[in-house]
Amino acid sequence: MSKSNYKRLGDYIRLVDVRNKGLKVTKLLGVSISKTFISSIANTIGTDMSTYKIVKPMQFAYGTVTS
Repeated sequence: MSKSNYKRLGDYIRLVDVRNKGLKVTKLLGVSISKTFISSIANTIGTDMSTYKIVKPMQFAYGTVTS
C-alpha cells in the first residue's frame, strides 16, 4: 500500500471568525456556485449586519450551500 501525497488542508489553514460588530463594512458579498465573491442581491432591510462575517484579503470563504 503506497502512502498518499495529499496533505490535510486543516494543517495549513485556521478558522477566522471576525464579525461586523461595529457595522464598519457595508458592502455585502456572497459566494457564487463558481466559488467567487459576487454582489449580493439579498434584501437586507431589517437585517442585523453585525452578525455577518468579514473576509479580508488573503482569506477565503466556504459556502456550504454552494459546495
